[in-house]
Amino acid sequence: MDGHPDWPQLHILVVEDDPHHAASMRQALMRMEPGVRVTTVDRLGRALVALRDPAIGCVVTDLRLPDAADDRIVGALRAARREVPIIVATGTGSEELAVAAMKLGAADYLSKHPRYVEQLPLLVREALGRSVLAGVDAAGTDAPPLAGGGIDEQSLIATTAGMRAVMGLVERAARSAVPVLVEGETGTGKELIARAIHRRGPRREAPFLVQNCAAISESLLESELFGHVRGAFTGADRDRRGLFEEAGDGTVFLDEVGEAPPSVQAKLLRVLQHEEVKAVGADRVRHVRARIVAATNRPLEAEARAGRFRLDLYYRLAVLPLRVPPLRHRSAEIPGLIGHFLGRFEAREGRETGGFDGDALRVLQAYPWPGNVRELENEIHRLVLCLAQGQRIRRQHLARRIREADPRPTTSRSPGSSSASRSRSSASACRRSPPRPPPPAASGSPVRRSTRRCAASA
Repeated sequence: MDGHPDWPQLHILVVEDDPHHAASMRQALMRMEPGVRVTTVDRLGRALVALRDPAIGCVVTDLRLPDAADDRIVGALRAARREVPIIVATGTGSEELAVAAMKLGAADYLSKHPRYVEQLPLLVREALGRSVLAGVDAAGTDAPPLAGGGIDEQSLIATTAGMRAVMGLVERAARSAVPVLVEGETGTGKELIARAIHRRGPRREAPFLVQNCAAISESLLESELFGHVRGAFTGADRDRRGLFEEAGDGTVFLDEVGEAPPSVQAKLLRVLQHEEVKAVGADRVRHVRARIVAATNRPLEAEARAGRFRLDLYYRLAVLPLRVPPLRHRSAEIPGLIGHFLGRFEAREGRETGGFDGDALRVLQAYPWPGNVRELENEIHRLVLCLAQGQRIRRQHLARRIREADPRPTTSRSPGSSSASRSRSSASACRRSPPRPPPPAASGSPVRRSTRRCAASA
């Protein structure tokens, strides 16, 4: 078999009773990379037997089989191997079945249009990437919860080349103790990246402590990071350890490190060079073992060369630089992020929407998202709060700034057009079960008035 003997080889299970489609999918998947194995079966029962092979990493299945149909297929496959991503390949006109299958846990779907097999390898790669990032592989399942709680690593979706490269660096950084500098615009998820580095490495059981260097004054920042002794300043009535000592063998995450004042920069350099801190007012240094992960939304190297940041500190921090691309450069990940946030906020607020229609999703993907993932998250939360129970999310419900940024008209497209097909395919990650139409109401009903106010206010 081709491929390096020490590399894990991808094994894909195709469940399809039509010999022509099965052969086409097999051929396309085997061209993905050297050493890919593809097993084809034509019955659900045979698929369940095949899934006993632990090497199978992905399943591609039809929803019409001789011994089962519709959501029963996905349910049975998920029950057999919950960690394996499932891609549903449906005939034309079966979109609602695919959406229902995704609600049961399918990773994605595509329609069997004339050239669908060309899309299949990409969908398989994306599904495999999402399953790893969601922590559903064996290592991730056994990992402890994120230190500090509340931060959801599942919103780290990596389906574009840029984010896959970032996550590759995350894995390398996790296995090392060197300082890491995470660069990226505001709202791109730099803290999530830092937490992923901490969680995936040997320090995962130690604390992960966060300090925003722009949030407090210079004197307080020194005290928070390095500690102080009793009497060091007014109000210092007892000794206090700083974050570097409190972290022990864990990680200290310095957000907006470019805003740190010169005196703090000098002390950070000492931590990196000598692994020691000197508390405010102390006359002796203390040894520390914590790892530093820093983040900035400024071009820190340019700032350092312009004299606004210590160049020696920059080089110490940027042993392993890692740049998170803005959301506008990875719009293919927007449907997955929408689906993740929609599910989270529906559960939190106890309100279920009817999912997004294709035009609303197209507008969301076309918007440049200057606030990046955080702005998208807030918009989804607003929609869940403002729409009536079970109401379908349409273009007119989106915030005005998002609607007005879209240059294209809202004319309807024929079901067979390629644009409509792309919208339906992209919408797969954020659809829900077939939407329930809102109850008929007059234009002046309280629900509709509330919805218009929410949509127009943003």
